[in-house]
Amino acid sequence: MLVHLLPTLIVTLLGIGTVVAQPRPDDPSCMEGNQRKAHDCCRMPMLVEQSVMNRCMTENPMTPPVPGVQRTEGCCIAHCVLTTLNAFRDNLIDAAAAKRALTQSMGANSSFVSLVSGVVDECVNLVHGNAAYKVAPVASTPGRPGCSFMPEGFVNCIKGRFFQQCPTAEWTRDAACDQLKQKLTAGCSFGSLMG
Repeated sequence: MLVHLLPTLIVTLLGIGTVVAQPRPDDPSCMEGNQRKAHDCCRMPMLVEQSVMNRCMTENPMTPPVPGVQRTEGCCIAHCVLTTLNAFRDNLIDAAAAKRALTQSMGANSSFVSLVSGVVDECVNLVHGNAAYKVAPVASTPGRPGCSFMPEGFVNCIKGRFFQQCPTAEWTRDAACDQLKQKLTAGCSFGSLMG
């Protein structure tokens, strides 16, 4: 009798483990009380070519996350973008490819180019070292594979680090902007500061 229940028990435990191990959603306080949006505070360059972003957004219509609700997969747009740039494969971020793509997209005149190498290395280490980003995703739409959590975590990290290290010429000096930096330091994702 116990032998017949074993497959069901294993599937149940794997399902529970998957939900528990996924990246946690942002605390609702991350999105509350923000008087400015992140893009109002730091004028960041495009991180990828607009044509790549447009294609990935068309192929993967975005549904905004529900605060406090555990998701079953990562952002399919981020997954598509990094895969298109050859910066994501076999559930790993390719740091060299990510650096090339960012540098090319920003152009030589961007005040952010000097940050690219250090930020990419830091973010690759962060997502590769976090088991929550390695969880097998479950597609929210039947008939397609789930989108990995890792690309979304990586992009969120990149944007967050660029925001925190925003060059003076690109930064809006404002107490509301400083509050957003404090929220990032406290653990809020960059995505939660977009408004």
